Amino acid sequence: MLSRLALAAVLPALALCACDQPKPRHVAPAPPAATSEGVPPPAAWAAPLIGRGRAELFPGELKPCLGNTDVITRRYAGEPAGVMVVGWGWEPAAKAPPPRVILVDIDNRIAGGGESGLPRPDVPAAIAEVTSPDTGWSANVARAKGPLDAFGIVDGGQALCRLGHIEF
Repeated sequence: MLSRLALAAVLPALALCACDQPKPRHVAPAPPAATSEGVPPPAAWAAPLIGRGRAELFPGELKPCLGNTDVITRRYAGEPAGVMVVGWGWEPAAKAPPPRVILVDIDNRIAGGGESGLPRPDVPAAIAEVTSPDTGWSANVARAKGPLDAFGIVDGGQALCRLGHIEF
């Protein structure tokens, strides 16, 4: 009887000792060092969109997509200053990544653009619905700080789907 009581008292303590320390669930990487260059000019397709309202150019409802806006990978300290944002996206209806991405500022104006097709083999490894390893995207924006929302351009350039949000 005594040994059962002693065991009952010791087991919770042993279980606590066996636990590892809690792991941080999100640790932001160190910000990248700034280059002395300015942000590269936007792609020819994106240049006429910069500064225009998202709702003006894409008035319909958002389409469903899977995706994320991951991190800032490059900082441009030259003129104009800005950043490169990367993430991933998948349009379930097309079973493909959105080919183009826009970045929208807090005033709901298009601030930058980029394209998808970058290797992200981790995405289909984690999400069975995603069948392409090339769901990654990158987009440049002439902003030294944000918030920004990322949208994939889908339906042949007629609609958007939300890919994520980033603050920096």
